[in-house]
Amino acid sequence: MQLDYQIAFDLTARPEQIQPVYGFYALFLAIGFGLLALAMFLQRRRLRSRNYVLAFSVFWLGFTAFMIFKEIEDTSYIRSQVQRKAFATVEGCLDYFQPGDPEGSKTTAGNERWSIRGTEFDYGQGEVRRGYHLVEPRGGAVHPHTRVRVSYVTSDFYGRREIVKLAVAQRACQPAPHINSK
Repeated sequence: MQLDYQIAFDLTARPEQIQPVYGFYALFLAIGFGLLALAMFLQRRRLRSRNYVLAFSVFWLGFTAFMIFKEIEDTSYIRSQVQRKAFATVEGCLDYFQPGDPEGSKTTAGNERWSIRGTEFDYGQGEVRRGYHLVEPRGGAVHPHTRVRVSYVTSDFYGRREIVKLAVAQRACQPAPHINSK
């Protein structure tokens, strides 16, 4: 039986679109520089908390710079894997399915979770990431009865599977069991 797969998401055709989320980190840099400016202001006024604010702003900027570097490095790795066609692909009906929270959450508790042949995928609506992360309640392509062909690269830094291509055949499987939590 030939299945009619529909491409729901594809970065493999245009790997140059795999880029770091510079705007997200620019926000953290702006906060760090704002803290640094506050520390300099407090230094001039010789207020008691000036050393704490200065230490915290230096820590904030250092940590943000580290995360930006790691994000650029990880994104470059994922892009190069896609360009070399060195991504893994798994296909089949879902082993289980947990729809994601349509509003997103600050933790992974609201993430959408599903598995194909023991390979688990986990993503959330509010996440800042390169791969596919549109949850079912917000119009995502994966549903309990979907047959999925998914290509992914495992992020070395984050240790998660970044979905770089997703093809789906709707209503091609029996509904997968629903799970409440991982």
